[in-house]
Amino acid sequence: MNAPTRYSDAQIAAALETCAREPVHIPGAIQPAGGLVSLDGTMRQVRQVSANLEEVLGIGVAEALCLSPRELLGERLVDRLQQELADQERLPAALTTRTRVKGRVRHLHVVAYRSGSRLVVELEPLARPDERRLLALVNEWLVQVGEIDDEERLLQALTRMVQRLTGHERVMVYRFDDQWNGRVVAEHRLPPAESFLGHHFPASDIPAQVRRLYDINRVRSIPDAAAPPIPLVPATDPHDPAPLDLSRGVLRAVSPIHQEYLRNMGVSASLSIAMHDEGRLWGLLACHGLGPSPLSAADRDAARALVQIALPRLMLIHARAEARLLQSIHDSRDLLAGERGLLVDPGEMVKRHGQQWLDLLRAAGVALVQEDRVHGVGRRPDDRRLEAMAAWLGRHQRHDMPWATHTLGETPLAEWQQGDLCGLLAAPLPSDERRPAWLMLFRHEQREARRWAGKPEDVPMERDGRLIMSPRRSFAQWQEEVAGRSRAWGAMERRAAGDLAEDLAVLASGHQIHRLNVQLSQANEQLKSLAFSDSLTGSWNRYRMEQAIDAALSAAERYGHPCAVLLFDVDHFKQFNDTHGHEAGDRVLVEITRALQVSLRDSDTLGRWGGEEFLVLASHCDGQGALHLAERLRRCVEGVELGELGRVTISIGVTGWHPGDTRKRLVARADEAMYRAKQNGRNRVEQAAESAAQA
Repeated sequence: MNAPTRYSDAQIAAALETCAREPVHIPGAIQPAGGLVSLDGTMRQVRQVSANLEEVLGIGVAEALCLSPRELLGERLVDRLQQELADQERLPAALTTRTRVKGRVRHLHVVAYRSGSRLVVELEPLARPDERRLLALVNEWLVQVGEIDDEERLLQALTRMVQRLTGHERVMVYRFDDQWNGRVVAEHRLPPAESFLGHHFPASDIPAQVRRLYDINRVRSIPDAAAPPIPLVPATDPHDPAPLDLSRGVLRAVSPIHQEYLRNMGVSASLSIAMHDEGRLWGLLACHGLGPSPLSAADRDAARALVQIALPRLMLIHARAEARLLQSIHDSRDLLAGERGLLVDPGEMVKRHGQQWLDLLRAAGVALVQEDRVHGVGRRPDDRRLEAMAAWLGRHQRHDMPWATHTLGETPLAEWQQGDLCGLLAAPLPSDERRPAWLMLFRHEQREARRWAGKPEDVPMERDGRLIMSPRRSFAQWQEEVAGRSRAWGAMERRAAGDLAEDLAVLASGHQIHRLNVQLSQANEQLKSLAFSDSLTGSWNRYRMEQAIDAALSAAERYGHPCAVLLFDVDHFKQFNDTHGHEAGDRVLVEITRALQVSLRDSDTLGRWGGEEFLVLASHCDGQGALHLAERLRRCVEGVELGELGRVTISIGVTGWHPGDTRKRLVARADEAMYRAKQNGRNRVEQAAESAAQA
C-alpha cells in the first residue's frame, strides 16, 4: 500500500463511491464463533457449509455436503424451521437445539433467515447460561428504568449495566446528528480503556451501507476482530451463483476495512446494538474489548434486551419534554385567542407576547414581516435585511410550512445575515398574497470546541490496484473550533412557530378589515376561511373548535346536556412523512378527514387541532357513548385504503364533561388519555379518569 500525497477531486469522489458500495453484507465468510449451513428454500438439500463445521457439529465438510438437512441438522430442528419460517424471512427469535459431538451433548444457539432462494442456518455452541443471573439482572434494570426521568442519567445507567453484563472495557452510547456524525453522550469504562465521552465520530466511520444493516439487524457482535474469517465451501453455490446475504445473521465476517479500523482504534472485540426512534436510527450502544472477548449468545441477547427496555423510557422522556413545550405554546395561543375580537394590530401582538415566545423557543429575537411593515422584539437584523429575506423566502420556499437553518451563512440568505445571528426559523402566515407575511425567529451563534476521536478527514490509498478510502489511523483527541452555527431547531419548535404564525394570520386578517374597510365582501370571506376552516382538510380549525367547545360547556352547565371530547392523531406520522414525503402526508390527512365526516353523527363536530392532531366534539353524548363513537372512528381510519401508501391508524383519548369543566381542563384530560393510548401500543382508544376527583 502506497499513499500518494495528492489525488484529484474526481479520484477521491470515485474512492468514496467505492467505499459506499463495499459489499459488507456478502463477505462469503463467517467469524469462527460458530458454523453456517446453507439450504435450498424447501430445506431438502445442503448447498454450502462453513469450513469449520466439523468443530461445531462434529461432521466433516465433505460428508456434510452429501447429507440431507434432516441428517445433518436433525429431524426436530428442521421441523421447527419449516414451521416457523413458512411465511417469514427470518426466525422471530433464536432457537436452541442439542446434538452429539464426539460422544458429548452440545447445546447450539440457532439463527435462521432467508437469502434469496436459500435458507441460511447459523449455529453457535451455547454454554449453559446462568438464567437466574440474567433474569435477576433484567429485573433489576426494569426497576431502575422506571425510576429515571432524565436522558443523561438513563443512558449512563444503561452503559454501566451493559458493561457489568458483557465485561467489555468500554461501553458507550453515541447519538447521530442530522449529518450522521456521532457524538458520545454516555460512557462507562474500566482502566486502561481511554475515555471517548463527549467526542465526535465522523459519518464516514459508520457509512450509509452499514447504517442500513442496523435497520435490518439491530445487533453486530465481533468477539475477536483479528480472527481469520472462515470461508464457505464451496465458495459459490452450484445452483445459485448469487452470494449469500448474511445481513440478518450474527456470524457475518468482518470486512478488512473494519478490521483495520478497529485495530487502529486499539479494539480487539466489539458489540454494537442499534437504538431506533420510531423506525429511524437514533444512535448506537457500542461495547469495546481491548482483547478478544467471547460473548455467549445468552449474554448478547440479554444486552439487547437491556437496550430495548431502555428505549421506550428514553422516547417517553423526549415526548414529555416536547409535550411541555407544546402545552406552553398552546397557553400562549390561548392568550392570542382572547384578543382576536379586539382587532389588535398583529405587530402589537408581537410586542406584547414576543418575549414569551423567545423564552419558550430559546431564541434571541423575533420579527413579523408583513407587506411593507416590520415589527419585532429582541436581537434581529435591520428592517431592510428582514424585508429582503422575506422576499427571497416568498419566491423560493413553500408557503405552507416553516423553513429553518442553523447555518444561515451557508444559505442563499447569507448576504443578509447580520452579526452572529446565524439561526433562522421562518414560518409563513397563511395568505393568498403573492408576497406572504413571515414570522421570523433568530438565534445567536453557538461557538463550540468540538472534540473528535481522531481528525475527521478522508485519506485515499491504493490497494490491489484500486483507490480506496483508508480507515482512520489515529484516534487521538483532535479539537475543532465550530463557528457560524446556532443551536439547531427541533421539530417541535418548527411546529410551534407554525402554530403561532397561523394565529397571527387570523389576527392580521381581522386587523386588515378594520384598517382598510375596503373590498369588504372579499376580505370577510378571507377572514372566515382563515378563522374557521382548515385550508388542507376543510374541517374546522382549532379556533372554531375552541368556540364550539366553549358553547357546548355553557349548554352543559345551563341545561345539563352532556358532551364529550375525542382527541386523536395519526400514529407514526413523522415516520410516514419521512418515508413518503409531506405531500403524501397531506393526502393522508385529507382522506381520513373525508372518511370520518361520513362516520360522525349530525351532532358531532370534527376539527383539526394542529399538525396531525384532530378533535371531535360529541354533543348530547355521555362517556359510554363517546367510547363507542371513538372505537367506530378508530375502525373507520384503520379501514381507509390509501393505495400504494398502505394504511394508517390513530390513537384516541376520550373524556366526558364534568360539572365545572373548562375547555383547557377538558382537552388536557383527552390529551393525557391519547398519550396513554400511544404508550399502550397505539391504534387504540383510552378513556380519561371519569371522576372529578381523579381528574
